[in-house]
Amino acid sequence: MSSVSRLVSSVCKKIIKPYSPTPISLRCHKLSYLDQMVGGIYLPLALFYPKLSNTWSNKPNNVVSQHLEKSLSKVLTNYYPFAGKLNDNISIDCNDSGVEFFITKIDCPMSEIFNHPYFEKHNLVYPTEVINNPCTYEGSLAVFQLTHFSCGGIAISMCLSHKVGDGYTFGNFMNHWATIARNPLSSEIYPISPKFDGSFYFPPTKDEDSSNVSNNNIVPQREECVSKGFSISSSKLTALKARVINESKVQNPSDTEVVSAFLYQRAMATKKLVNSSSIRPSLLHQAVNLRPPLPKHTMGNIGCLFSILTKEEKEMDLAQVVSKLRKEKEEVKQKYKNAKIEELLPITLEQYRKANDLLVNNSCYDLYRFSSLITFPSYDVDFGWGKPEKVISPLSTSNPPIKNMFILMADKNRDGVDLTCSMKKQDMLAFERDEELLQFASPTS
Repeated sequence: MSSVSRLVSSVCKKIIKPYSPTPISLRCHKLSYLDQMVGGIYLPLALFYPKLSNTWSNKPNNVVSQHLEKSLSKVLTNYYPFAGKLNDNISIDCNDSGVEFFITKIDCPMSEIFNHPYFEKHNLVYPTEVINNPCTYEGSLAVFQLTHFSCGGIAISMCLSHKVGDGYTFGNFMNHWATIARNPLSSEIYPISPKFDGSFYFPPTKDEDSSNVSNNNIVPQREECVSKGFSISSSKLTALKARVINESKVQNPSDTEVVSAFLYQRAMATKKLVNSSSIRPSLLHQAVNLRPPLPKHTMGNIGCLFSILTKEEKEMDLAQVVSKLRKEKEEVKQKYKNAKIEELLPITLEQYRKANDLLVNNSCYDLYRFSSLITFPSYDVDFGWGKPEKVISPLSTSNPPIKNMFILMADKNRDGVDLTCSMKKQDMLAFERDEELLQFASPTS
């Protein structure tokens, strides 16, 4: 047993089932083609709450757990595929078998988790089997853990199967659950009523071909890497945007564009130093949400990829990278703008093929993957005892992490950016010491 795992003093497991049975008409949830392309990985997220407010501070731990369990049961009625069983790569049997809910105690204060130099201790707040086996886990399609710290704080972690949905689905599930928990006796309606109708827009392949549907860009190989967190404050983000505006024709750069371009630029620059050579040709892959043009209530995997290629050092200029990102994104939007429903799948597959061809034809290039959750109000998730002190979405802390993966989230004040990076250890050592990076980004772990 490692010194880290010895901090866990107890583990209790429960099965939470939907509050109301799933109607017969919804029992068979067909996977869309994009669902079929995604590997069976789990998307993890953890919310950390300091010592609970006066209303909750004197209540025993089991009351907090029951509060979460009851509201989880209710929200699963709306997100019923998570409580079902995957049927090969074809469908989900929405049989209400339930989700796993773990309750643990950790013999250390919450601050000890935050102050760890890398993310090893962060994994303590996730269900062990899921975080250690994110691609092969055979339990429920959603797994949860409530962690009690010695300081009185708690963490709520969620691991949701990517087969059921993307980050947008995750964000809506999380906020819907909190809304129900916060108002257990109210008839308040969550603004987005989920519909799992992705197969209508992206029809699945034939049953006999479903096992052959895959994409290396969505199911990346894992390597021995380390993960670390950084934050970019509001003032530093404003300064980066000003630089882009002054040096390019992009007059309204988004947080995602500017931060992605900056991290990509610094990662390439520090990789050059590690290898004591000229710039290594590199690819940036960015995930894009397709809501709109698709309805906001459509859950599942509703997105595509676009890529930019950087071959020469003169192309590393921040403003130039942002301009490339904007150009590619606008071209993608234009393709979907007036597309008919039957054209959505061919357009999306063409985007994936384009990204995949760039990688296959340039296999010696470095690939950097970016996923942005900046628009999701993660810090508004209030289960009844206030908003979280910290939210961590470590898509790269699974074991082992994904190399050159960057996750962007809005910070607690919603005007800066928190980010998680994973790289090979030697690359991270150079990256985290990069003077230009540290002028704008501060280590958070």
